[in-house]
Amino acid sequence: MIGTPFQQEILKRLSELGPVYIVGGAVRDAHLGIPSKDVDAVMSLSLPEIKIKLSEGGFTPHLMGAHQQTVSLFRGTERVDISGFSGEVETDALRRDFTVNAIYQDVRTGEIKDPLNGLHDLRAKRIKACGCAADRFKEDPLRILRLIRLATRYSFEIETGTWRSAVDHVPEIRQVALERITEELGRILILAEVDKALGLLDDLGYFQIYIPELARLKGLKQNRYHTKDAWEHTRQVVKNTPSRVLLRLAALFHDLGKWETASRECYAWGTIRLTDQGYEVDGIKLVGKNLVQWRDKVVEVHGGRLDNYPDTIVTKRIKAAQQLTHNKRLEMVPEGKRHFLQHEWESARLVKEILPRFRWSVVLPGGRSGERELHFLVGHHMLGSLTFMSDLKTEGDENKVRHKARRFAWEIGWNGQNFVTQRVENLLDLWRADFLGGKQDSEKNSERFDWIQGQIKNACGFLTERADQLEWASFEEFVRGRRLCGERFGQFKEQVRRRVMTDTKYRLSDPQFLEQEYRLFQNNRKY
Repeated sequence: MIGTPFQQEILKRLSELGPVYIVGGAVRDAHLGIPSKDVDAVMSLSLPEIKIKLSEGGFTPHLMGAHQQTVSLFRGTERVDISGFSGEVETDALRRDFTVNAIYQDVRTGEIKDPLNGLHDLRAKRIKACGCAADRFKEDPLRILRLIRLATRYSFEIETGTWRSAVDHVPEIRQVALERITEELGRILILAEVDKALGLLDDLGYFQIYIPELARLKGLKQNRYHTKDAWEHTRQVVKNTPSRVLLRLAALFHDLGKWETASRECYAWGTIRLTDQGYEVDGIKLVGKNLVQWRDKVVEVHGGRLDNYPDTIVTKRIKAAQQLTHNKRLEMVPEGKRHFLQHEWESARLVKEILPRFRWSVVLPGGRSGERELHFLVGHHMLGSLTFMSDLKTEGDENKVRHKARRFAWEIGWNGQNFVTQRVENLLDLWRADFLGGKQDSEKNSERFDWIQGQIKNACGFLTERADQLEWASFEEFVRGRRLCGERFGQFKEQVRRRVMTDTKYRLSDPQFLEQEYRLFQNNRKY
């Protein structure tokens, strides 16, 4: 009989009251030789009656489900869900989603009942809707996402009529509760062949309707360092990450901002002015850092002109121009570089816009804090490449790299109260997945990349141990003598903490070091 001893005991107890049939995934998986933790069953008693009978038998049943109620029982990771039905297997089968999930096994006799030829479809590795596919998807549009999950997990072919109907009814998924949609997407994201699932969702038209920021990455040509377009690269990065929802979701969203920031190398000349729309150089909008220092000055701007916002340049470098010796306002660089400047920050901004469309806090560890970690990972996914860019290309001073790795780990892992190794490890996993996601030089630099990541992991161990060893008595005595309190005390403590955590030559018991840091702190407050 299907199920664990716990599940079998419950079903046998119920079968004494009338016919009970195991149905759904447990029967399907049993025929595929796959163990199943959850068991679904049906019997003709009403749910209140089933609950009463199980309670009388010493069990603790729960009435669950807003969409379709069941009597559910749990023990550890084991679960049994019992639904009521008319007693007619043939009628019940036509209410189910797919034929491979409409195979019934009698608990008492072990007899298999297969009114819709689900076993035939199972052997053919085909997934087909029960009865009229349109009716099944109208009853519960979430079945469309379940179709993608099952087809991917079991490498099933989707029957043509079922697929066409799924495509037609994708817009109706918006009728489903966000929690249910998010949970199903979470199951899809942790699949081993998640890249295939993403391809099916794209073919289905799901992203075009619900996450168009992803759909527009399709066909977006990248720079010379990539072998794939932005969408194919994204799919590969998702597959490269460990099978955890947080990392898979961060990988899915990490390059959302590339469409917004896609640009070609250019030069612009003129006087930078501050307008109601921001900084401009002779009518061309500028986006970048430190623009205020160039206000009202004649300059030469080197940057990238945005493909989709051609009146905007993202700046790379600005230098003073003594005088303009030509009439050029803007010049594209022939065969100029392809840029996605600051795309990681644009991706993080888009994540904030997308999050309210779902309920990712339901499936992410930590709930809302998990959403914040997702935003952090997406916004910082380029930090490793930018920090160690030169070190990946050449083997320089290894001691300097180790010190840089320590600073990198500290900046990522310190959350203001604790050093969180997991956050660093998450970012390293995402960085690795991105690095191996179709970069031209990834194979050539892989050994160096592994060494640098190893140094960062070693730094995490060092920082964790050092944080436990710090004694703050001398520091607090020093601070009392300077009458620092409140916010200023906290700011100074963080400055000192960062220094002693990342460089072993500094000690909290050294008054000369503390005095030096205090002078630096005071000087920084003046600016």
